[in-house]
Amino acid sequence: MADTLKPSRGSTLATGGLTAEELEKEHQLEAIESGPEFRALESSKLKFLLPATIFFMIYYFALPVLVGFFGTNTDGTPGFMDTRLFSGFSVAYLFALSQFFMAWILAFIYLLAFAPKIDQMVRNIVEKVVNRNTEIADRERGGR
Repeated sequence: MADTLKPSRGSTLATGGLTAEELEKEHQLEAIESGPEFRALESSKLKFLLPATIFFMIYYFALPVLVGFFGTNTDGTPGFMDTRLFSGFSVAYLFALSQFFMAWILAFIYLLAFAPKIDQMVRNIVEKVVNRNTEIADRERGGR
């Protein structure tokens, strides 16, 4: 008898406290995530974000490492990173300032070269889902 009972809209199922509507949305999201378009989107994002993140982390941690090894020599004389270039600015200071520029450059590369491609892929996925949901809604209206 319990098998024939259909949960009403808004009722809680025995599946982690999700309503039937929430469970349906969860199934739709899983279907989207398992689709080839979504996998291509994730792969494309990874191809840019992983190298950019690795580069930025190496660039970021290079400053303390370089200052630690090349800041001041053991005899107290200035090392390479403590070399004054102009107006009292050291190599270390200029390297630290360059990190701000590097962050902005990476952001602009992402916005100008990568984001339009990703946005188009997202629009294609959304369009496909909307079309599928429209077809399902049309079938349900026509079947009544």
